[in-house]
Amino acid sequence: MKVIEMLELTQKYAKDYSKESKTSLFRNSHMNEILENEQIEQKVIDAVLVDFINYIAVKHGVDYGLHTSDLRRK
Repeated sequence: MKVIEMLELTQKYAKDYSKESKTSLFRNSHMNEILENEQIEQKVIDAVLVDFINYIAVKHGVDYGLHTSDLRRK
């Protein structure tokens, strides 16, 4: 798999995950220190997802330039 293919696949998974992220975070709270009554803003979740994907890209020598708005595009 080429780097760009890996990044595109990761972006696709991030789009899917973003839609169910809060549920997943609370369901897995035993692994992540999120408290049941904590408020987590979707924009923060999306920012972390995008930042992490761009971080991985840079580690592979790619300026991927993913934006949070890309997670909402079809």
